[in-house]
Amino acid sequence: MKTKPCFLLIVLALIAGVHQSAAQGARFFQMAGPVASTITAFSADGYVTWTNAPTNATFTVQTVTSLPGRSNWVDYVQLPVTNSVNTNRLIDFNPPAGMVFIPAGSFTMGNCMDSSEGYSDELPLHTVYVSAFYMDKYDVTKALWDSVYQWAITHGYSFDYDYVGSGKAANHPVQSMTWYDAVKWCNARSE
Repeated sequence: MKTKPCFLLIVLALIAGVHQSAAQGARFFQMAGPVASTITAFSADGYVTWTNAPTNATFTVQTVTSLPGRSNWVDYVQLPVTNSVNTNRLIDFNPPAGMVFIPAGSFTMGNCMDSSEGYSDELPLHTVYVSAFYMDKYDVTKALWDSVYQWAITHGYSFDYDYVGSGKAANHPVQSMTWYDAVKWCNARSE
């Protein structure tokens, strides 16, 4: 499928204000899809509204930090289109401390195109949609793990093992927990 880039650019530095852009740097976005679309709004909290998109198509949002050359665009997120008017959050100017915003989008899951390669659970290739979420910029330290773990225990969480999670020092990455305990910890951290 050939895509037509929609060169309606969003200059976040102007929308978010100079003090915000100075902290994060300028960011420009463009839509690329099977037809040109029109960006009708961009809010200060990072939501873009765009129209004229055909349903059951996927558009790619591309980003760049400077405009010279127009050839340095990189894919930012894939957006499946279900309506002719769409609103998607592309960026968060004030994410929680130490975290970054990962926008919602779709990706192709699977390891390879050839059924003779890889494992059976890696095929068939299929599209998966993931909701937006926040992710830590750095590995979880033992100190952060212990802090959230103690909060979780006092708020009704139970873990598979007592004193789960270990580390060389408070500022080193935590280790030695089950996947299930890690999920419980993440839920507690979200609270």
